[in-house]
Amino acid sequence: MLKMEKLEILSQIDFGQRIAEDESDQLQRYFMMTDPWKRVSSGEIDVIYGPKGSGKSAIYSVLENETDKLFEKGILIISAENPRGNTVFSGLTTNPPTSEIEFINLWKLYFILITHTVLSDWSIKDENTDEIGRVLTESQLISSNNASLRTILSASFNYIRQLSRIESIQPGIELNELSGVPNGINFKISFREPTFNEQKSGIVSAERLFELLDNALKKANISLWILIDRLDVAFSEDIELETNALRALFKVYNDIKPHTKIILKVFLRNDIWKRITRDGFREASHITKTITIDWNKESILNLIILRILNNEILLEYLDIDRDAVLKDIHAQEEVFYRLFPDQVDQGAKKPKTLDWIISRVKDGQGVTAPREVIHLINEAKTEQIKKLQLGEDDLTDENIIGRSAIKSALESVSKVRLEQTIYAEFPSLTPYIQQLENEKAEQTIETLSNIWQKSEPEAQQIAKELHFIGFFEERGTKQEPRYWIPFMYRSELNITQGAADQNLE
Repeated sequence: MLKMEKLEILSQIDFGQRIAEDESDQLQRYFMMTDPWKRVSSGEIDVIYGPKGSGKSAIYSVLENETDKLFEKGILIISAENPRGNTVFSGLTTNPPTSEIEFINLWKLYFILITHTVLSDWSIKDENTDEIGRVLTESQLISSNNASLRTILSASFNYIRQLSRIESIQPGIELNELSGVPNGINFKISFREPTFNEQKSGIVSAERLFELLDNALKKANISLWILIDRLDVAFSEDIELETNALRALFKVYNDIKPHTKIILKVFLRNDIWKRITRDGFREASHITKTITIDWNKESILNLIILRILNNEILLEYLDIDRDAVLKDIHAQEEVFYRLFPDQVDQGAKKPKTLDWIISRVKDGQGVTAPREVIHLINEAKTEQIKKLQLGEDDLTDENIIGRSAIKSALESVSKVRLEQTIYAEFPSLTPYIQQLENEKAEQTIETLSNIWQKSEPEAQQIAKELHFIGFFEERGTKQEPRYWIPFMYRSELNITQGAADQNLE
């Protein structure tokens, strides 16, 4: 095929966006076939763990887009977080709940309110919802229809905060004889079992409200799934706040499990889960309906092929049948190598292109995330277009993307990964990473101590943190660890191959 024809194809094809929120309309074609999606959508899985960019938000987005189909199966979907823009929970960072207990109460009240809201929106009404409506109205928690999630969360938090202050009321304030709370304040929801007098005054427990909501859903023969995503963004600026919030969330998940029609679906990065549980978390053993999204060579290949086959022009160019290719992993590999070169670095001992891509975007925890793979092939397409427009052509046979374009693409991936993920999320570790610029790929505690001007125990602690976030791969032995910088980060930092203390290749 002529160079101009390949340029025309490259200008028309689309491999999709690396961020799920930017391509929600297309995700059904990419994710409906994956095992995690099938297990989540069937109701088998409630908690979805995975590294950043692994596809958690993609599954979340597809669930949102499948609302009508899921409703036909008796499942209502509601999001507890804004899928885009400012997080609902951003307002909590300036004046947060003061304890894990306060967070538990906040999560419970928030879920009660949004569940009641969705029941009202879908006109699900009976004696159970009437009782819930009375309690929420008397507690001044129902302000208007179509209230935003932020408004609902704010109302929940104000209620919890005022309720907490009652415990420290000064002597002399007049208390209601029945409810035991100050006159003029309407607290009809308790987070413990109400006393006899409190029950007479109309106070009910949060547990009772969940029971009423569950009864209403059972009568309607409907399950309600509450989706919670973007938790890495919600409390990212304060690790202690994040820990309290997420540990409380999982305690609430366990507390409401007996109410089988109200189901939390939690999407969480596995590094955050490790952080909140590494000092111990008893409730973790009761969280069993989980899955961790991971990607092997075959699933990465399938991810790329699904995006290739979403282009009619490529189906025509290769003269292939989409369904037939998807049924055969060997056919998928054949399609890949018709469009991409056999190797990026040529040589008998050099890896094939797919293995090269997987190794080059792998982080220090051994994770190859789809986000970086998609980013790389998109950048490679852009680089190839530039090269053809300038008259550079290293393409062979049917290939539409060449070796040099793939290599150049890795530079963009390296820069974006460092700036938008590592530096943005771990600013306290950024100076130590930047001091490694122009250094060797493999370091010891001694060499890191010299580079950072820290004692060896301090350098070891920093290195462990860098390994935890995936910047370092840990090698060597426990007694003599060595820290290796993955290929993904080398280009932007101008890291060269070899060991810092000796010339090893």
